Parts: sequence; structure tokens; C-alpha cells
Amino acid sequence: MNKVSLIINVVLAAAIAVLFYLYTDLKKNVSGLGEQNAGTTLQTTTTLSSTAGSLKDAKIAYLNIDTLDYKYEYIIDNSKDMRAREASLQGQYQSMVAKFQNDYQELQQAFQAGLRSEAELEKEKGRLEQMQYEIANKEKQMQSLQEEVAKKQGEMLKRVSTFISTFNNGRYDYILAYTSNVSSVLYAKPGLDLTKEILEGLNNEYRAAKATKK
Repeated sequence: MNKVSLIINVVLAAAIAVLFYLYTDLKKNVSGLGEQNAGTTLQTTTTLSSTAGSLKDAKIAYLNIDTLDYKYEYIIDNSKDMRAREASLQGQYQSMVAKFQNDYQELQQAFQAGLRSEAELEKEKGRLEQMQYEIANKEKQMQSLQEEVAKKQGEMLKRVSTFISTFNNGRYDYILAYTSNVSSVLYAKPGLDLTKEILEGLNNEYRAAKATKK
């Protein structure tokens, strides 16, 4: 009896140690496709030369990343899908964890009260191990979703960067990334805002790409 109880405790300890790690990590990462990389873009695109002479005749414009996050259809479509999958995985994961904990507690109580035979305890131990295996698989699915989110973020940045390079066509020396959250652009003249033009072009390009897939 004691040996079986020890084994069951080991099973639980191993499961609880990693039970909520990926759930918490996923929740932090799937908060919007554009946000993290928008910050990265800002850091790289706003590092200008400190030589005053080189900026004297520079042509500078900017792109509002906040607007891009909310209105670029590529981000809207992919975020909607990712959030739905995230919510589904979270719900399944939490339900599985709750059942595992509940079943383990019931088994412990039955063992302490002497209500189960050693054969029954062994059978229950096997069932708990299977539940732990299923929880681990769910964690792998959540990890895969994180990786997919990162991939989509990379694709989004590539799309935007490629489009802006073509759109600019030598008109501006710098196109800065502006965001209300973290920005090194302290003043931006409204007339230099290219957001509307870039957003319209990106959405037209995305719609055309979607149409060819149908």
C-alpha cells in the first residue's frame, strides 16, 4: 500500500511542477500579432545618424504602428484565428488540470481511508499517468501555437517591410515607426504621416493574395 501511495505522489509532483508553465507563457505571448514586433521595428528604424549635416536635407516620414495593428487586415484575420485557438487550448488545458487534481485528491482520500485495494490503486495510478500524458500533449500543442504566432509575426514584418520598400521608391530617406506606447518620435508633423497610404496599399495587396487562394 505505501509503495503504491509513494508512486502516486511522485506522479502528481512531476505533473504539478510544469502544470501551469506553458499556459501562463502562452497567455503572455498571444496578446496580438503586431505588438512585440512593432516595438522591435521601432527600435531599429528610429536609430538615425547623429550627424546634423546628414539630416539637414533628409526626407523623413512616418508610419503609425497603432493604426496598422488595428486596421491591417492580415493582422486582424490572423489574430482572430490565433485568439480563438488560444482560448480553446486554454479551456481544454484548465479542464484537464482540474480533473487531474480532483481525481488525485479523491484517490488519496480513498487510500487513507483504506477503501481501495492495492490492485485498484495500481489501476488508478495508471489512469493518472495517462491523464498526465494527455496534459503534456496539450502543453506541446500550446508550445506549437507560440511558435506559430512567432512565425506569423515574422511574416507580417516581412510583408510590411517589403511593401514599404516598394511603396517608398526613393521618395524618403527615413520612414519612422511611430507608436503611442513606446516611441522615440517626440513630434510628428501630420503632413508626413504615410499611414493611410501604406495601410490602403497593404490591405489591397492582402485582399488580392486572399482572392487568388480561393
